[in-house]
Amino acid sequence: MPTLEIATNVSKDKVTPEVLSEMTKMLSATTGKSADYCVVLIKPDQLVTFGGTSAPCAVGSLTCIGKLGVEENKAHASAIYECVKKHLGVPGDRMYIGFFDKPTSEIGYKGTTFHEILGR
Repeated sequence: MPTLEIATNVSKDKVTPEVLSEMTKMLSATTGKSADYCVVLIKPDQLVTFGGTSAPCAVGSLTCIGKLGVEENKAHASAIYECVKKHLGVPGDRMYIGFFDKPTSEIGYKGTTFHEILGR
């Protein structure tokens, strides 16, 4: 259930199906979760400034059940920043990412929660 959300002032034409596919593969690899459960949401054409300028920038969040922590987040950040720079042209010093580790009871799926699905 890893969910990567990125809001950016970069134009929609840069967010192709191939970009979403590659970012999904990256998210699956860095979290160790099946791509079948990964969600990548990119919100282009946002009215965003970073440091008072409208140069390409972004703000993101990674929400996951487990797989987040001090060392894990460093690896996630490295992979995400590399992908965002490559595909959207946002340099690493123009984006923040928040990391949110959610308990199984706080993520719904298939009409219930992962707490019930996973039995924990």
